[in-house]
Amino acid sequence: MFHIFGPRPCPWATTPRQCETGAMTVMRGRGWSMAVGLGCAAALVLAGCAGPGSPPTGGVSPPGSTPTATSTPTATSTPTSPSTQSSTPAPADSASAGTCGPNQLALSLQSRPQDSGMGNFYWDLRLTNTGPAACTVEGYPVTTLVGAAPNVPVGSVSDTEPGRWYPVAVLALAPGTSAYSLLHLGQAGAYGCPLVPVGALDVTLPGWDTASRVATPNPIEGCDDDSTVLVRTGPLAPAPVSF
Repeated sequence: MFHIFGPRPCPWATTPRQCETGAMTVMRGRGWSMAVGLGCAAALVLAGCAGPGSPPTGGVSPPGSTPTATSTPTATSTPTSPSTQSSTPAPADSASAGTCGPNQLALSLQSRPQDSGMGNFYWDLRLTNTGPAACTVEGYPVTTLVGAAPNVPVGSVSDTEPGRWYPVAVLALAPGTSAYSLLHLGQAGAYGCPLVPVGALDVTLPGWDTASRVATPNPIEGCDDDSTVLVRTGPLAPAPVSF
């Protein structure tokens, strides 16, 4: 037995040793509770101490829970419209087109009265591609006047009038398109030569073996000799000459 004066600090102890060990046990229990409390407080600051029923934080699922899938946004691509081809036809290619033959061209003559006078007058010789494919023309036409009766060539063949307006060039004629040569003619009466009526013109292009005949826009006179040159031709051009 031991005697304690005043309130007994350990009412449950029967010996001082029990009181001492009991107090230490209590302190140890309290110290463990305080350590647990401090650890939880630190966890609340850093990661959070979740209470019962609270969802987990930091992407970590509690044991037995079903992970929630995180959706990843999918990039969408914008379709591009196909390029639209131009409907405009390409011009005729002179490299792949052959030379226009007499059977591919329609010939015509147009007078130019506004440019005539002083013993000289002009015609436009027009050559139009009437075939199904493109063809080319180049250079100076060669012409011969054709008498009205008999219907035979008369006089001298034409000379050339070098390109005063257009240079010599290869012209590709697509079907339906034309080339032009400016014809410069002289009045036969000014030369003192034997005169014959003329109603047509024979035209030969470079590379041709035969001539194509075309009617004159109006009756004229020619010289019935081979020394007088009445016609001079200009180079074939893509458009009529404008003075």
